[in-house]
Amino acid sequence: MAAVAAAPLLLRARALLTCDTEAPQQGITFENLGFVDRGAVFIRDGRIAAIGERAMVERAASAFDCELLDLPSAVLVPGFVDAHTHPLFSGNREPDFRARLRNEPSPLGMLYTVARTREALLSPERFWGDDVAPRLRAMLAHGTTTAEVKTGYALHRPGELELLDLLVRAEFEERLPWMLPTFLGAHALPPEFPDADGYVDYLIDQCLPYARVHGARYADAFCEPGFFSASQTERYLEAARREGLRLRVHCDEMQHGGAATMALALGVDAIDHGNYITDADVDRLAIGEAVLVACPATIDYLGLERHAPVRALLERGGRVALASDFNPGTSPCLNLQHVAYLGRKIFRLSAAEALDAVTRQAARSLRVDRGVLRVGGVADLVALGIDEPDEFGWLHGGNLATAVVRAGRVLQ
Repeated sequence: MAAVAAAPLLLRARALLTCDTEAPQQGITFENLGFVDRGAVFIRDGRIAAIGERAMVERAASAFDCELLDLPSAVLVPGFVDAHTHPLFSGNREPDFRARLRNEPSPLGMLYTVARTREALLSPERFWGDDVAPRLRAMLAHGTTTAEVKTGYALHRPGELELLDLLVRAEFEERLPWMLPTFLGAHALPPEFPDADGYVDYLIDQCLPYARVHGARYADAFCEPGFFSASQTERYLEAARREGLRLRVHCDEMQHGGAATMALALGVDAIDHGNYITDADVDRLAIGEAVLVACPATIDYLGLERHAPVRALLERGGRVALASDFNPGTSPCLNLQHVAYLGRKIFRLSAAEALDAVTRQAARSLRVDRGVLRVGGVADLVALGIDEPDEFGWLHGGNLATAVVRAGRVLQ
C-alpha cells in the first residue's frame, strides 16, 4: 500500500544548491551547481513544485496552506545518493578489524558473514528489524535518501531471493532511503561449491532467471583475482542482461585482473572501486557512458596504497561518483558526509566536485532521476548546517544534516 502524500511544504534556507546541470564535473563550481542565495523550495505531493529565489517560490506557494520549515543557518542540497552499499548482513566482523591492526590474518572473513546471514534469514522479518533497518535509518539520518542495496551474503537461491523480497517489502517504509536492489550473487564462492565455474553455472541457471521477478534492477559481480575472473564475470553479466537486468561490477579493486576492460566492452553502467584500472581504461571511461564509483572509505579502512585514478579521469572528461561501500568486512562506514571528506582528502576533489559525486553523478551511475532538485522531481533534500558550501567535505566526524526531507516529508 502506497504512503499517503505529504502536506504541501515550503522550505527556506540560507542558500540552495540544485545540482541540476550538464556542466562537466572537472573543476565544477557551486555556481555551476545552481547556487541560489536565500533560496526556497515549495513541495506538493512529494515533488518539487517551485524552486529558486525565495520571493518567486513564496508566490507559487501562497495559494496553498503550507507547512513552513525555516532553515536560516543551513544550505539545502539534493538528498545524497549512495551508489554502492551492502547492508543486508548479520554478524560482527570487529575481530577482523582488530587483527588487521595487528597485521594478523583475519579470523572470520566473508564466509563468516554468509553463515550468520543465512542463520538470520530463518526469521527474515526479525533480521530486517534488528539488523538491516537500523543501518538504513542511520544512512537516512546522515542525508542518504537513495541507496543502491546489494544482496550477496546468502550465496544460494533461497537466501538471495529472500534478501530481494525484503527490499521489495520495505519499498514504502517512509523512514528509510529509497532503495534500488542489486543482485550480487557472484560475491564470493560459497562453501557448497568447489570451484567458481560451477557456481557461476548455478547462478545463471538457478538464480538470475528469478532475480528480476523478485525486484532486482541490477546485477553485480566481484570481478577480482581470487574471486571471479573476467571471463566468469562476463558470462554471468551477459546472462543477467538476457534476464533484463542492468549491469555494474566490482572492478580491479585489489589487483589488476582485466575486469574494467571487460566490463566497459560489455557496456556496464558503472565500474566500482577501480583502484587498479589502466590508463587505457581511463580513456575508455572518459569517452563512454559508464561512471566510476570510487569508494574512498574502503581505501582508508584497508590502508590501500593504490587508489582509483579519479583526478586523471576527471581531467579527461569522465564522471566519478563517491560511495560508502558500507559492509562489515572492508568498509563499516554508512555516512556519505564522511565519504565526501575522504574523497576530498584522497582524490583531491574540491567541495563542489565532491557534492556532485554524491548527488548527480551517483544517480547517473544508477540511471535514476535522483540527486538533483528540479521542478517535477522527487522532493529528496538535505539541509546541511554549514555556513558556506565550501565546508562540505571539510567538516567531518559528526552529522551536519539538520533536516532530511524524503519524498516531501520531513523525517529529521
